[in-house]
Amino acid sequence: MPTASGKLNLGDYDQALLVRGFDQFTPQERWQMINLGYRWVARAFPYHWENTDAVYMVAAGQAVIAQSLGLPNDMSSIQRVYCQTDPYRRKLEPETEERFARRWLPLDMSIRQNWGIPYKYYYWNDDLYVLPSPQYPLNFRVYYNQYLPDMLTAADVSAMPQIMDEIVIDAALVRCHRRAHELQLAADAQARVDDAIAAMLQSDVWEMEELQERTLPDDQWW
Repeated sequence: MPTASGKLNLGDYDQALLVRGFDQFTPQERWQMINLGYRWVARAFPYHWENTDAVYMVAAGQAVIAQSLGLPNDMSSIQRVYCQTDPYRRKLEPETEERFARRWLPLDMSIRQNWGIPYKYYYWNDDLYVLPSPQYPLNFRVYYNQYLPDMLTAADVSAMPQIMDEIVIDAALVRCHRRAHELQLAADAQARVDDAIAAMLQSDVWEMEELQERTLPDDQWW
């Protein structure tokens, strides 16, 4: 059943495939086709889902505040890290790889003498470090770019607006038709997907063109 805002969930997508004749596919096969189509559509609109944040409560002496964030293994995926505990609120700055490897990594950061108030962070080996280890329990908010989460249960909804539900259904149909070796039907569904994505991207371009240009002071006038 759609949500209160009208967004379809995985069960609704599955029902859409059933009524189109794919009842011979197992539920696992249909859900896989739905998620494959969902990922394909989502790649065209990453700004709808990739930005996220999480709050981590960190004990004193705990340098690694998060593991397996769903991030690619590079610092560019982390946008900002903030300490949100009074009176130590601050924005943490990214540490360099060379400095992290030379100064911080050799330390036993669980020893009290190496604790302090964190002012740096670094993402290394699938772990997010705050540096130095906090000497008090602190809360940190991390803003980062996530991987797109799959829909895994019937009640799960997509990370995109409900206006894209029909595109997701058509993208799932593309994969189902290919799975059934119905290549012409797959091509027709793919054309609908391409047209819908192109129309939405063109709409974004028109909206940007309609925005007023930022005005700057005229420094040539005296």
